[in-house]
Amino acid sequence: MSTIVYVGLGSNEGDRESHLVAALTALSRIDAVAVLRCSSLFDSAPVGPPQPRYLNAVVALDCGLSPQRLLVILQQIEKDLGRRREQHWGPRTIDLDILFWEGQVVADPHLQVPHLELHKRRFALEPLAELAPDLLHPVLGTTVKELLGKLAPQDVRRSEATWWPEASLPSNET
Repeated sequence: MSTIVYVGLGSNEGDRESHLVAALTALSRIDAVAVLRCSSLFDSAPVGPPQPRYLNAVVALDCGLSPQRLLVILQQIEKDLGRRREQHWGPRTIDLDILFWEGQVVADPHLQVPHLELHKRRFALEPLAELAPDLLHPVLGTTVKELLGKLAPQDVRRSEATWWPEASLPSNET
């Protein structure tokens, strides 16, 4: 049985957009996963220690895997694309986070879905709202659009894309 999963992508090292495109390509090659849609790109200030700005996006996936299996695959994609886990909230070539798993709450030692910090992070909510503004947070009982409306301003702005697919196009047209 497949379900809709929303994955956040972020990069703040090197050619940020190329890292996001490489991650999107890797996501599209996972058996039992289909990329349905991609948000626009958003440029944002980092959370954590001083470091370069991030480029962020969200993708909607049709996924036939378990949340834990998808997490293992996402972590392997991060490793394959050069991610090093040297500093908590430190710079990274790529970051892939499961934000929502339609209709599910996952709480285990290695995975929390919905993402525990999602409701505080404009850099994740802005692109998610492009794809699913009426998606209901299963714990907070609030839609993505409502969560976004409650947030204080943060340094997040839409960014022009060179290779990233437009939000209105299905990912198979990339």
